Amino acid sequence: MPEIITEPGIYPDFPEADYFADPCPMASLTQSVAKILLERSPAHAAAEHPRLTPVVEDEDAEKYDAAKAIGNAAHAMLLGRGRVISEGKWSTWQTKEARAFRDTESAAGRLPILSKHLARAQSMMKAARSQLDAGDHAAAFVGGKAEVMIAWHEGSFWFRSLIDWMADPRTIYDFKTSGMSCAPHVVAERPSEQGWDIQAAMHERGLDVLDPQGAGRRKHFYVAQENTPPFALTVVRISEADLTMGRKKLAMATDIWKRCLHDKVWPCYPADTVPSRPKQWLERQFLEREIEYHDSRASKPQRDGANLMAG
Repeated sequence: MPEIITEPGIYPDFPEADYFADPCPMASLTQSVAKILLERSPAHAAAEHPRLTPVVEDEDAEKYDAAKAIGNAAHAMLLGRGRVISEGKWSTWQTKEARAFRDTESAAGRLPILSKHLARAQSMMKAARSQLDAGDHAAAFVGGKAEVMIAWHEGSFWFRSLIDWMADPRTIYDFKTSGMSCAPHVVAERPSEQGWDIQAAMHERGLDVLDPQGAGRRKHFYVAQENTPPFALTVVRISEADLTMGRKKLAMATDIWKRCLHDKVWPCYPADTVPSRPKQWLERQFLEREIEYHDSRASKPQRDGANLMAG
């Protein structure tokens, strides 16, 4: 059973497993569940919530994902918190001995990782620290607390969120690793694409309840790092424009959550038939090609006609 809290608050160093099991007095809303409510349906959200649907062991859940293992290890080393890292000194998990080690460590709640992937995570951490120290964020992941849970209620409904690093209630960091480009001109659009805006809005909403004096004065940064050499990173500060959209999305998800939790009804997709709808950019792209084609034809009618007659 997870540790159960009874009061709203800011909880530093909260056990990760207890957080994900939901330690609130009643089923609480998180930013990840909010995303599912908006992107899929209440039924999907309920199926993913540990307090609404019993957790069933999935034999595929612990399949080794190299990128995920590297990211988790880098995350743990940079923050100084997270699952204990267990190095598997094999080149692959293909041998019986290696698989037994991996399964035992996973079952114990530790993070099994191959030596070559651990070495990459260590290189990532060194590169991250070097780049942060050389810029405006030398204090990131140094002074403060890692994996801080915030939990609060609004009326009878509970919410919770997990902040990677809280320098103080007004300066927070989240660390993201990716196999995709984290170049500034690319990663600046990622908050709206990957739901970081909802996550930031959830952090803000909770901290505004727990630390009302800091409302309107918070700085929320995402440190986005590539998981391949040279392990480049970009620090993104959430803009007011992204926060505004994040707040709107979160407000809608919260309304759906409260209604479903109150009624104890978690519907799937609507039964109505929906018409197909082309993607606007694809439609626009073809219409532009069509115009160019007809303009081209109109500009050389005689030559085309002559070619046809010659044929």
